[in-house]
Amino acid sequence: MTAPLLFSVVDGVGEIVLNRPDAGNAFDEPMLDAWVAALQQCHDDDAVRAVLLRANGRHFCAGGDLHDMKRELEGPPSIHKNKLWSGVHRIPKLMMQIDKPVVAAMQGAATGAGLDMALQCDFRVAAANARVAASYVKIGLVPGDGGAWLLPRIVGLPRALEMLLTGDFVEAEEGQRIGLFNRVVPLADLENEARSLARRLADGAATAMRLTKRAAYQGLHLDFTTHLDQVSSHFVLAAKSPEHREGVNAFLEKRKPNFKV
Repeated sequence: MTAPLLFSVVDGVGEIVLNRPDAGNAFDEPMLDAWVAALQQCHDDDAVRAVLLRANGRHFCAGGDLHDMKRELEGPPSIHKNKLWSGVHRIPKLMMQIDKPVVAAMQGAATGAGLDMALQCDFRVAAANARVAASYVKIGLVPGDGGAWLLPRIVGLPRALEMLLTGDFVEAEEGQRIGLFNRVVPLADLENEARSLARRLADGAATAMRLTKRAAYQGLHLDFTTHLDQVSSHFVLAAKSPEHREGVNAFLEKRKPNFKV
């Protein structure tokens, strides 16, 4: 039986590959379990310095498997809610805890929770054929995997509401224009471009990047003075790291720093 998700760690990059191409990489319970296990390793293992999320096949992710969703229609609301919280919600909750940089490589369609999963990443590299839709409204649902929280923070409230309330597709070029995609590249270059970015991040100063990511995300919910107080602690922690010493020495010696020593 083909594994629904593949995971490996190469050169400091934890690579998670969605592997249900015949289903548009819609996730079922076995895929979710494997996804959570991979994310937990990325969180716990210091050898993982960056994460790459990509997908095999024509499309990035079609969200939840509609066959599974149809079977759940007859159950009571409380069971459905608890299944979300203890099932698919494990992924966004873990993603919010991972302070290492996460890159998504997106081709074809990302719809519903498939878009939500990409929004949870820090960088989104898209193929020229990528298209995304917050499509929950098209089947009478609300965004179930964090999209209504994430999308306004990425593209702004008016454009987010347009996407959320119409469910219309946004094509790659427009997605880059509104800040949804960091880069748009030819489909043939997608994997190499995204992996190159992930490896560049993995080669960087891990402590500084992890603390900077925390400061950026936590700063969205803090007043400026509290942010300065928090980041002063982050700054001192980074200043005492071996990576800072290596960065200073490399600068003074006019060479490229090696942050992996």
